[in-house]
Amino acid sequence: MLNVSEIVQTIKQLIEVRIQMVKSQLEDSFSEIISRVFILILMGLASLMILLFASISLAFYLGEILYSNYQGFLYVSLIYLVIFVILFLIRESDGIITSFRQFFRRFLFRIKKQ
Repeated sequence: MLNVSEIVQTIKQLIEVRIQMVKSQLEDSFSEIISRVFILILMGLASLMILLFASISLAFYLGEILYSNYQGFLYVSLIYLVIFVILFLIRESDGIITSFRQFFRRFLFRIKKQ
């Protein structure tokens, strides 16, 4: 005859093993997402440093051409102002928001392109 207590014990063990497997999968997914966010932050910081030094270099180069350092920096700041105005005008564009959303979903969660 089947022992009911053995069956119950086996079912409990199966449930505990399944819970441990789900925990392990969640921990793996969470740590992968955190590491991807960290990499994204580092990439952003590196991009900002590149942009900063490229801007300073461009400003000094334009200053040499125009024989006036302040005009070189002024032109670089005007370029950034134009970029800011363009981004401000297109900030609520559905296409841009959708493309950024898809990029981050693919990068962080490894979701395939839809």
